[in-house]
Amino acid sequence: MSTVNDATSSIVCADYGSTTLKITSVLADGENVTCIADSAATASTTSTFGYQRLTSAKLSASNPSIKTSSSTKSLISSRFLKITMDMKSNCAESDSKQSPISIEYFLNMINQSLIGFTTIYMTWLCISTGLTITSLHAWLVTLGFCFLMAEAIMCHYKSNILTCNFPRNTKTTLHWILQVLGGGLGIAGTLVKCIQKGFRIESLHAKLGFAAFILCCFSMISGLSALYSQKVKQFLSPLFNKTFHNLLGLITFVLALVAQYYGYQKGFFIRKTTEDFQILMKCIILISLILSSIGPIKSLYYKLNNVIKNYW
Repeated sequence: MSTVNDATSSIVCADYGSTTLKITSVLADGENVTCIADSAATASTTSTFGYQRLTSAKLSASNPSIKTSSSTKSLISSRFLKITMDMKSNCAESDSKQSPISIEYFLNMINQSLIGFTTIYMTWLCISTGLTITSLHAWLVTLGFCFLMAEAIMCHYKSNILTCNFPRNTKTTLHWILQVLGGGLGIAGTLVKCIQKGFRIESLHAKLGFAAFILCCFSMISGLSALYSQKVKQFLSPLFNKTFHNLLGLITFVLALVAQYYGYQKGFFIRKTTEDFQILMKCIILISLILSSIGPIKSLYYKLNNVIKNYW
């Protein structure tokens, strides 16, 4: 009876579900025995190997989809683990996963357009009317919070069309650079107005803006801690560290953009624009707030799940 050496296998994948599994076994007499299973016609093919013996005398007779170069060889053995090929179902599953991602890419493109429009328009409005204290305040907080901070919190978002192809280290570097610039401009813009008003915080716009100013300072400190989380891990868990920074940064961003929303009801903007345009800008800022927060909210959700799994 012929003895068998170890078998080798190869898998050839064609377009969407066409999969070929090839097993070649070298017998003691030097002759090769090859089994080729083509799963293109089937929805799912599961092949199990691993110290397993295929003892069918005529493989082609038992399964017409399997072709063998020698139907008289009665013994084939191999040392492989279980291989499951479900190419068509996997492709369908992959398509279903890609659909939400494609939608998120589209929404991100819309968001980037809205952010660009808001930034360009407010820059033009503030500069064209002369950079008074109020217009300087409006310009700085728009650049800082609505533009740079929005881009900063979306750096790690996988559906961000601007950074999706960047490596993680590059995204992290971009995040803290944009956050420092955006936070700095936002803080400066808030301070300019607070100093002019003598720190009298009366309107809802002023209260929300000042709250965003305070939280932005703490968020930048927590960001520094998150950046060096591995160096301070003996004092603070990196997971807690980054989760807290994620939460604090998201709250800061929400407060800043809600303050911007109420800023469109203030005298400076009302005097320069029509009522319809004010409504348009309010809608734009709310849509941008929602779309920019998708990535941070998903990230926060995963982090909180990990916190619960690891500590509760």
